[in-house]
Amino acid sequence: MGTTVIVSLLGIIRIASLTAERVALHGLGRARQGALATMGIGFGGAAIVLWLLALWEGQVIWIGGTIWTGVIYALAFGLYTVSLSEGPVSAVSPWTNATVVMLWLIHPFGSTWSYAGLTLFCIGAWLLTIRQWNRAVLLMIGSDALLAVARIIDVSNATQPPMAYAASLFTAIGLWMIVPAILLRKMQNLAKLFFLKPALSVVAATTNAVAYLTMFTMLKWVHPAVIEAISTLSSVAATVIGVLFLRETQGWRKLLSALLMTSGTVMLLIDVH
Repeated sequence: MGTTVIVSLLGIIRIASLTAERVALHGLGRARQGALATMGIGFGGAAIVLWLLALWEGQVIWIGGTIWTGVIYALAFGLYTVSLSEGPVSAVSPWTNATVVMLWLIHPFGSTWSYAGLTLFCIGAWLLTIRQWNRAVLLMIGSDALLAVARIIDVSNATQPPMAYAASLFTAIGLWMIVPAILLRKMQNLAKLFFLKPALSVVAATTNAVAYLTMFTMLKWVHPAVIEAISTLSSVAATVIGVLFLRETQGWRKLLSALLMTSGTVMLLIDVH
């Protein structure tokens, strides 16, 4: 199987898994068991799935350096989870594209095409957040900033065995999330959430694991910017699901905003790389 076919299949799987993960986390958040319980299911569960896959692949290796990378990811995913739990999927999902824009703003270069892309993103962001600068949106933007740092660290670890690295990282993330849950005596909420939403819990954990694993595997063949360009499409897919299936309000405005923000982000990535 050629590299192009492999990357294309991984890209499709990543878009589908990211979309499903966002909808699942939103659904878990609606059970009102707290952000720590939702994070524990989504990311602790993902670690279990990844270790099972690592065992299958013969990559049961603990990579110790992930414990510190896990701090950044735990904070980022914490904000991400709370944002998806509180806000409509169609209102916060398009903001996941802001990671790319932030990196570009730090080191702006490229042609007029890049500035046109930035303009499209800003128009879409303005249209999306008219009278909706709420806490959920701000939390997602904070998550984007932390994820930008984490992605740079991931690139430096691209030579590690993908399954072992992903399993170690998500275990580290889970550990950093369990500590406050224990201190705040919220562990019982995690168990309660799982039994309240068992199917959704499995979906959240599995899709979370698959989404990260596909991203890390793709780093072997393509530039991170290409992966981000592919990943941006999941924000449109999640918005469509939020509007059509979850019946979220102001659907056409949110769909247009998601398309503008995603198109602008892709233009930035294509021009720079």
